[in-house]
Amino acid sequence: MGANTAPHPASPASGPTWLFAIPLLLALALGAVVAGGELARQWRISLIESAAAAADSQPPAAALARLTGAEQACASACGPRALVAGGAARALIAARLPAGPQREALAAEAANRLRASLDEQPGSGERWAWVAVAESAHGGPDHGRAALAALERSYQLAPFLRDLAVWRARFAGSQWAALDGLSRQRALDEVARLSLVDPDQAGEAEAAFSDPAAGLALDLRMARRGLLAH
Repeated sequence: MGANTAPHPASPASGPTWLFAIPLLLALALGAVVAGGELARQWRISLIESAAAAADSQPPAAALARLTGAEQACASACGPRALVAGGAARALIAARLPAGPQREALAAEAANRLRASLDEQPGSGERWAWVAVAESAHGGPDHGRAALAALERSYQLAPFLRDLAVWRARFAGSQWAALDGLSRQRALDEVARLSLVDPDQAGEAEAAFSDPAAGLALDLRMARRGLLAH
């Protein structure tokens, strides 16, 4: 008999090889979309952080307009970094406004944003320091106590914060009698350490100790470390 020439069913391996590449291509495409979205998010966050960094060097109205403009593109999707930057900027802007409803509203918004960021990182001494800034921009004894509590928590979690050392010294030096003993000690230590790494800022921090008792304590501390001329 002649050879059987009937066609045989194709085996799975004999199908078009490009079919097997489809899942990989889809995965790559999805990865590119996700990466692109994350890059866009990071870029929007950087705009908010840039606006926040300039907040203390611009007129309050201009600083707030730039900040809110940067935040519009990000809405609530930018996460804790944007909350911290926006809250910190609002705290600084509020502190420069005259007492009144606008200052109170901006300080309240700053405190709310910063406290929300603590849900993600409750052990951040830097974020607690910014909460103290925001609370101190409020009026009234309740906010004053909240600011002191946040400052003490900040010192406990982060004894040295180079970028916020001058502000912490200003607050600690003016509220010396109300601070607990350990926070006083940490405030002195921070200024002494700052003098080793940034003498210019340390000079600002020393000048910020406005309470006479605080100034005397700082002089004694600096003298013991050999950092003050005798």
